[in-house]
Formats: sequence, C-alpha cells, structure tokens
Amino acid sequence: MPIKVPNNLPAIETLTNENVFVMTDTRAMTQDMRPLHILLLNLMPTKIDTETQITRMLSNTPLQVELELLQTATHKPHVTSQEHMLAFYKTFSDVKNEYYDGMIITGAPIELLEFEEVNYWEELCEIMEWSKTHVHSTFHICWGAQAGLYYHYGINKKRLPKKLSGVYKHTLKTKRSMLFRGFDDEFYVPQSRNTTVDEEDIDNTPGITVLSTSEEGGVFCVKSDNDRQIFVTGHTEYDWNTLLKEYVRDKEAGINPEIPANYFPDDDDSKTPVVRWRSSGSLLFSNWLNYFVYQSTPYDIKLIHNEDLAPALRNNSELTVAKFGGSSLATAERIRNAAEVVRQNKARRYVVVSAPGVHDDEKIKITDLLISAHENPDEFDTKMTQARNRFKNLAIGLGSEINIDEIFDKIIENYKDSRCRDYLISRGEFITAQLMAEQLQYDFVDAAEVIKFDDTGKLLDDATRKNIEKLIKNHKRIVFPGFYGSNETGEVVTFSRGGSDITGAIIASAAKADLYENWTDVPGLLMADPRIVKHPLSVPVIIYKELRELALRGAEVLHEDAVRPVSQCGIPINIKSTLEPEKPGTLIVKNADSYENRLEISSITGKKGYSSILIEREKLNDNPKYRERIQNILDEFNITVESEQLGLDSFSVIVGSESVANCEEELTERLRSATDADEITISTGIAAIAVVGRNISGEVSVAMKIFEALSSAHVNVRFIDHAPERISVQVGVSESDYQRAIRAIYNAFVVKA
Repeated sequence: MPIKVPNNLPAIETLTNENVFVMTDTRAMTQDMRPLHILLLNLMPTKIDTETQITRMLSNTPLQVELELLQTATHKPHVTSQEHMLAFYKTFSDVKNEYYDGMIITGAPIELLEFEEVNYWEELCEIMEWSKTHVHSTFHICWGAQAGLYYHYGINKKRLPKKLSGVYKHTLKTKRSMLFRGFDDEFYVPQSRNTTVDEEDIDNTPGITVLSTSEEGGVFCVKSDNDRQIFVTGHTEYDWNTLLKEYVRDKEAGINPEIPANYFPDDDDSKTPVVRWRSSGSLLFSNWLNYFVYQSTPYDIKLIHNEDLAPALRNNSELTVAKFGGSSLATAERIRNAAEVVRQNKARRYVVVSAPGVHDDEKIKITDLLISAHENPDEFDTKMTQARNRFKNLAIGLGSEINIDEIFDKIIENYKDSRCRDYLISRGEFITAQLMAEQLQYDFVDAAEVIKFDDTGKLLDDATRKNIEKLIKNHKRIVFPGFYGSNETGEVVTFSRGGSDITGAIIASAAKADLYENWTDVPGLLMADPRIVKHPLSVPVIIYKELRELALRGAEVLHEDAVRPVSQCGIPINIKSTLEPEKPGTLIVKNADSYENRLEISSITGKKGYSSILIEREKLNDNPKYRERIQNILDEFNITVESEQLGLDSFSVIVGSESVANCEEELTERLRSATDADEITISTGIAAIAVVGRNISGEVSVAMKIFEALSSAHVNVRFIDHAPERISVQVGVSESDYQRAIRAIYNAFVVKA
C-alpha cells in the first residue's frame, strides 16, 4: 500500500522518481478503507529534506498511511519558506482535538541547550502530554528521543566528550522484540549527536527497556513496556548524503569536524559514501507501523483516549501509586505481604500507607486508640502504652531496627507541648510508613513536608502538586504516610474524611501515574452487601459516575475527595485485596465503552431510614405556586428531598426520617395551610434500594426485571425514581422487606444472568 500525502508536497516528485508509490489526497478519497493516521512533528530546520526522508520510510509497507505535518507555533523556521509551511504544516491548536494512530517526533540541532532553555519546550511538553490520550504509538528520533525520555521518565541527557558522527555497528539486547523482527545480529545506523543517555539510568527506571546499543554510541533504542513510546537515538531515515552535508556544513563554519566514522571508503572524504543502513532503516519503520500501530490501534480511532486504561488491564503500568489500607497492615505478616505485593511489580514506585487496623487479636484501630488518648486525658498514658506496645510487636515481627520507644517518646513530648489533635492521631501512619519503607528499602518522606493546607484546613492544590513533582525528581521510590499534611506554619493537619485514600489520589495525580491501586482486604467493589447476599460477585469495571451514584445511594465506597484528583486526570483506580492479590479486583475508569460487560447492572445498594410526605388536593399540580410553597417550607425545616412523585391530585416526596422525626405536627400544619390540602400523610419505615449501571439508560428490560423480581418475592414497591443521568433506578420498599428485596434483585440480574 502507498503513503497518502497532501497534493503538491515536494516529496511526491522525489519519491516517484525513486519508484516509491505515493498517493495524493485526490486518489485516496476514492478508496473505501481505513488508513493509518500518522502525525509528523518536524523539528528539523531542513523541513523538506526531513519530511521526504520520513515519507520514504513510511511508504515501504503494505499499509495505507495518511501523513499530516506539524510544526511548533512558538518557533518559526528560518531555512524553509513560510509559503511551504503555510501550505503543508499545521500547529498544535489545529490538531489537539484529533486522534492519531502514530506520531513521529524528529530530532533538532539544539542538544547542547538544556531542555528548559529551548524556546518551544513548554509547547513540546504540552504535545507530549496530549499524545498520551490522543496518539496510539509515538516514535521519537535523536534529540526528540532524548526529550521524550526526559519528559516522560525524568532521564536527562549527558554531553559526550566529542561529537558522535558516523555509521556505527549496533547489536540487539533482546532478539524477541517485534520492533527488530527480521534484523541481522549486527546492523548499521547513522549517528550525529553531541549528547547521550546512560543505559544504567534507563535500566533503573521502571516501565522502559533498552532494546539495542552500540559500542561507540551507547543506547540506540528504548521501548516503553506498554509499547506506546519508542525512543531511537540514531537516524535510520537519513539519506545517503545527509552526514556528508552536515560534515561540509561544519567545515565551512570553521568547526574543523572529524570525518564521519565508517562512512567514506578508506575515510577519504573525496569518495562517495557507502550506504549500510537503508534496509535496516526501512525494516525498523515497517515493524513499528505494522506491529506497534496497525496491529494494535483501535479501529475506531477515537477510542485511543481510553488507552490510558490499557496498562491497568495488561498489568504493565509504567508508574503505579499503591495505597494500602489499615486492614492490609494490621499485623507484621500482613505488612510483609503488602511489601511483597509492591516488589512483584517494579512500577509500584510510590506507596501510601494507612495506620494498622483491626485483626483477630487487636479489636481497635491504632487511629482510634490515638483519638481516645486525646479525648480522654485521664487515660492518655494507658492508651499511648497500648499503641506503643502494638508497634513494638509489629517491629519485632518484622525484624525491624527502628527504635519504636524513641519515636513514641518524641511523639509524647511534642504532643504535650502542642496538644495538637491532628498531630497525635496521624502518628499511626507516620510510624507505619517508616516500617514499610524499611521493608522495601524505599525512601521515607513525611507527608507534612509535601501535602499542604491553608490555615482554614483547605488543601493547597498547587503547592502540594509542585512539592510532589519536585520530590519525585530526586526520589525514585518513596513510601508516604497517608491521612495528613501540614499548614503554612508547619502544624500537622489531617483530612476530615477519606484519609489515606485522598493522599494516594493526590500523589497519583501529581506524579502522572498510569494507575492508582487501592489495596484492602476485599477483592474489589462488591455487587451487593455481603451481609445480605452471600458471596456477591465483585464488580469488574465501573465508571467514576457510577461510583459517585453508589456513594450517593448509601454504598460504602471511596469518598468523592479520594476520586476527584485521579478522575480529573483520567487515571484509573484499581481496588484489590492483599489477601487475594492475584484477583483483578475492580477497575474504576472514566469511560468503559471498550470493556465487555456481560451484566446489565454494576451494583445494588441502599439504605433504610426514609419517610414519605403525601399531600393530596384536587388539581394540586395545576397551580405551580403550590409546589413552590411546599419547597419553601421544606427548606425552612432543613428537609432534603431524596425523590418526588407527581400525580394529578397529589404530590409526594421522600425524605430522611430523622429530618421529620421531631416536627411532624408543625410541618403538617404548615403544609396544610400553604396548600389547603385535603389530606397530608407522613409515613415512616421506608428503605430505598438503588440499582446502578451505566447500561441502564434506555433499557426497558431493567425496570421490568426489577418489578418482576420484587413481585415474585412479594415485595410491595412504595416509590420508583430514575436518576437524571439515567445510570440508576431507585425503588422504595418497606424496611421489613429491605433485605429480601435486595436478594431478589441480585438473583434476577446476577444469579440468573
């Protein structure tokens, strides 16, 4: 198949003369097939030469490729005419809403500058970040490869003693990569650069692997573990005379360059250079297009935005933040198990821990012990001794060298000076993080140095994010205590709710993690309360919106504050169990269109404690003023409406029973006076059950199945409500029927599915 390029592109004539099949826009429009959409970000000053070289490489496959050319808006080329740039090149603002199967980022002759000194660096960073959700696979070349490794992985380039220029023999570190399928054991590649990247730095960085090196040039090719980033430090796309042109240019500039190695016969620059790299260069680009683009890109190109979820399912995330709850750290054995979970995946570079929870021998959480010590001064010494002994037992069980007595003595001294509640109750996380860091040989970082609040207790998002970004540049692997941070005066402040889950989400967001793991003692979110339904299934995949709906309807799930930081960045959450780490758990994502869902619903939840207020009057709803008066009265009594039902002569609302418990008589009288109602009835003892699922919208069968299940179980429906976003159906039943109703619905949708 040919490569499709814009009409009149100068490369067309050159490549046609070389017997390369190039297809223009006009001809391609008559073909009914899906081409590969490739974006070329051309950073080289000689735009036409580079676009011709890349086009030549992309044309040597049986695939139709549609090439678009991209330039930076913050740097205007001086070598190539503005007429050419306007005719054939786009800027990022033109393409940022598009999706591409592949992108190529070229080199640039600016490698002696620090990355931040490049005048288009910020724009390039924006493009590379955008590529994570809009490009299936990105191929970086030379300086572009060094820039990509620096941006995505924090690996900086290093200056060589002298310029590397010539054609060098390369070998493969692994012969199993599809990128080098068909390659000989030795092959040649042109190199032209003044800087390099250390192989050791790459080996110590999770998520990427060195595939090929050369003795003289060092690292040649690096691949991300998820196959979406390729970094090539050489120039397999070079023409036969590109190195010659660079050599002549440098000579004329008075630089006195060395003759490019292994390029001219007998190192005689008067002779025609020998081309040794054409076949391997063509094969490299062909393999990338075939195996890393064509074979794996989604047919619906817009689904590329979901591919940030793929690493979580393939278990090859490049960077994972793992948070462990108190139940997973309750004993020395469980702490060792959690540490082993971290070791099993090198991407788990940042770990967040809670304080130890309850277990068979310890019936109280460490945090509750510390809260009790603060709230009961007479029992302070007793409670602190209990907490001290528990940590000493943990340290002994772990073989720890940490001096628990010394830490507790300091805690008590600091607390007696400040009487700061948040300081005391957060010390469980503080000590546990040190024990875990010792087990893993990770760095311990006190959350008070990183997570920042203002004097009112509000999280300072920007300051916290900058602290984390700065920190992770200097620490490859860290254990953080969850639950707390500090204010601008250095005083410890805890999160009001959500605790360590929020800390983990904040760190995952700032670190730009691929995945946020939340480890607990259950294998994911369950489809029903296990106290009601025996051995309910785990929910395999759920979207953020469903999670919020479940929380609203009474389910014990992650708090909204623990979801927002990662949901805003599209980072998936994986809830898993340290007791059964091999199970996939529940994946919480932004969009689940690409995941198979064999069930019509995601989960069933509910809660008791509701009442109904029924107002009856002939033609009550003909006059909108009555509805307004009713709402105003409910607002005066601070009564929140959970659901409402309209009839021709009636209006009914479902409210929390506690909100009407002490004001039934007064409320009834006020409503009667405002509406001239014939009858007002307040009924208590109602439970609300929510059936949640992203596939519920428009599914008549879901509502029918709910009613059939409840009817078969002889459960009377008190009310029904459909969520405005169409992802849940809520039904009201008597509290006495609550558990029977949930079991009936679960059996209808899960057991009989």
